[in-house]
Amino acid sequence: MKGIIPILALIIAGGTFYFYIDPTYAEIRTLREEETTLRLALDRARELQEVRDQLISRKGAFRTEDLERLEKMLPDHVDNVRLALDMDSLAAQYSMRIRNVLVEKQTSPRATAERQVQIGPDERLYESMRISFTVSGPYATFRSFLADLETSLRLVDVESVSFSATDSGVYDFTVSLRTYWLKP
Repeated sequence: MKGIIPILALIIAGGTFYFYIDPTYAEIRTLREEETTLRLALDRARELQEVRDQLISRKGAFRTEDLERLEKMLPDHVDNVRLALDMDSLAAQYSMRIRNVLVEKQTSPRATAERQVQIGPDERLYESMRISFTVSGPYATFRSFLADLETSLRLVDVESVSFSATDSGVYDFTVSLRTYWLKP
């Protein structure tokens, strides 16, 4: 009987370890690893908040007029109506009127060619759109209009200009340009 009690105690101790202590210890180890991961994520979130706060304070240092000019130059959304109104008011300064406006949305100047060769996600930070329109007027006036269009706040690339002459000395100019905006 004396030999059975120590053997039973060893069996009970082994069973307790095998069925209770070892699984509990494994769960504690998993929870500690998860805690470490969460602490790292929390530290990273704090760093990102600090960076965000710094950027917000830097943005606050800019004048409102400068931010508005930057927003007009490279908006964060497509604003076809605003662009058309800006171009029309610019043309009106030269007594010209914009006609036959055609809008063609694309994601890049070479979208068709790039789609065929691009592998992986699109990592560009901007999108673009082609706009074509027609104006009528004398050549010298059109040159001034085009120079003002190219130096306007809105970021545009003039891609092509074609013209047709009339007997009265007034030309019909068809302008194709590309404008850009930031992706949301």
